[in-house]
Parts: sequence; C-alpha cells; structure tokens
Amino acid sequence: MNDLNSYSPAKFEMESEKCGSWKVFADSVRESQSWSSDWFAAARRFFLSGGAKPFNPVRDDVDRVVDYATALESTLVPERDYNTRRIRHRAAALIASDNPAAADSVAGLIKIFYDIRSRIVHGGGLDDKSRAWLVENSGQVELRVRQILVAAVLRLPPGEKDRCLALAELYDPTDKDRGDSAFGKFKEIKTVEVRNEIAAKIAKLVGSESK
Repeated sequence: MNDLNSYSPAKFEMESEKCGSWKVFADSVRESQSWSSDWFAAARRFFLSGGAKPFNPVRDDVDRVVDYATALESTLVPERDYNTRRIRHRAAALIASDNPAAADSVAGLIKIFYDIRSRIVHGGGLDDKSRAWLVENSGQVELRVRQILVAAVLRLPPGEKDRCLALAELYDPTDKDRGDSAFGKFKEIKTVEVRNEIAAKIAKLVGSESK
C-alpha cells in the first residue's frame, strides 16, 4: 500500500470503480449508533494496532493474534467469564445466524484462534500445529474478525447495559453450563475437610431454596 510495507507479499489494491462502494460502506459504519462508543473505540484501537504489526507465524511474529482477540473480547465479552464460549457463539450468531453450517464453521474457527491466543499470552508459545493452522487460516481469520466488528458496530447498542442484554440474547451460558463448570471446580478441591464444608454449604443452600 505504501513505501513502509511495500516488502509485504500480500499486496492490497483498490480499483477506482470500487471507491464509491467503499465510501458507502465506510460512511454507514461511521454513522452507526456505536461508532463513538467506548467499547467499539477499544475494539477499533486493538484491531488497527494488530493489522499494523508483522504477521509471520513461522518466525513467531504473531502479536496480531493477541490484538485481534482483544478486539473481539472488547466487543463480545463485557462479562469477563466464559470468554471462549461466549466469543465463538456470539460471533457466529452475529454473522451467520441464518446458516447453521456457516455458524458452526465460524464458531470452530474462532475457538481455535482464541485457544492459540491463550497459549501466547500465558507463555506457552506456539507449537508446529498452531503455526501451520495460522498460516493456512490467516485469510479466514482476517475476514471473520472484520465481519464480526462490522456487524457488532452496526447492530449492538452503544450503552453498556443495553449491549450486555443484546449480547446475552445472542448467546449466554445455560444453568447446565454453569453447573458443569462448578462441579468441575468442586472436583479439583483436594482437601477432604474443604470438600465436605463446601458440600454442606451447597446442601444448605438447596434446602433453603426448596422451602
């Protein structure tokens, strides 16, 4: 696009006849209700930061993954828990709600992408399988992240409370999901005394609510 990134093998060109359609698209996004919202300002900042960074998984130049994932978090997960589950299901609902096969594909792509992000930020590093996946799917990741951000800024309300409600309508963990998670955490308790204490508290809570 310019002298700064002219070394890139991925060239970008815009033909003159496409400028009109681009302007229509850009204007519609800038005029959307959430363009100036705090959450989209954060998403936009991280997305643009990621797009400006080198991306070469073979050499572990993958900071873009972290920035793009943060942009998705800023957009789709104000609750800060069940992040992977919420991101993949809400992303699929935003851009492929009318096509179950496409929704499954989007959810699967975002899950793997976010799992790779988690490996990176927690110091695990990339393995050969992750590098190969990023090389093969970088175009799809780029496309889906852009589609998600565009759909979100056009459809989601700017206010935090209203956005949380709209996102919950797209997808929210069920009580069974929460119960399974709680049971899994309970099984991780190693001390018998603590397990018995927690079990007693749960039994007391259930008993009080059944009265």
